[in-house]
Amino acid sequence: MKAILFALLSVFTLTLAQAQDINLSGTVKAEASGQNLSYVNIGIRKKNIGTASDEQGRFILKLPQQHLQDTLTFSAIGYQQLSVPVRELVKKKPLQIKLSEKTMALQEVVVKSHKMKIRKLGVTGRLPGVWGVPDKKESKDVFEFANFIEVKNKPAEVLSAHFYLASTVLDSAIFRINFYKNNSGSPGERLVEKNIIQKVSTKDGWLTLDLTKYDLYLTEDFFIGVEYLPEQDEHRQAIALGGKIGGSVFSKQSSFGEWKKISGVSLSSYVTARQ
Repeated sequence: MKAILFALLSVFTLTLAQAQDINLSGTVKAEASGQNLSYVNIGIRKKNIGTASDEQGRFILKLPQQHLQDTLTFSAIGYQQLSVPVRELVKKKPLQIKLSEKTMALQEVVVKSHKMKIRKLGVTGRLPGVWGVPDKKESKDVFEFANFIEVKNKPAEVLSAHFYLASTVLDSAIFRINFYKNNSGSPGERLVEKNIIQKVSTKDGWLTLDLTKYDLYLTEDFFIGVEYLPEQDEHRQAIALGGKIGGSVFSKQSSFGEWKKISGVSLSSYVTARQ
């Protein structure tokens, strides 16, 4: 009798726990064009809880009941951030999030009189055995690494981004490159409002992303961030990025989580720039 009662109590407890989850699913679109927005960052600020929309702009997010009073933020490069209380999102079915475009100011290009050179800025070395996996197996959210880049000769026309693949089992993968302001030694707000996403062929070794079409002219020190965007769930931990001993690297385990500094190692990542 006690065994039966315990079993019924366990089922009741499990059912109650499942009922307390908040399940959100929907699509993120551009308000003006109606176009679905891929890889939008979605999350609750500073709580390491979130997700990202897929290539078709769709997202699924399960939240514990305790987050009903929190606010969910949607952020896409080139669009205004939108923050909506979770309790309001629960009421909307089907759930469609519409983001309005930002008004972008034209960037001033400074022409130098002296002959310009191509330089490598960042961490150009790599030590075998030092690596990190840029994703969390239990979450669909985005994991990001960021390195500090010092720009001694300004401005710098950024031509390409490079990082080291320590291992991969994929023939190709999608990566997003982000540029952040230097906020007292850690990544701050976005420095470049351009959605730099590229699908590239992959193999172990240095990987190059051509950035010439983006017309990137930077006039200050910055952080460069690397996001791996898996196309399938089983690919979430399919790659590892290389690094080296010394320096530091920053990591963020969710779209709106806080940056964490890891001292003693740095990500093998650099840019080529014309200065």
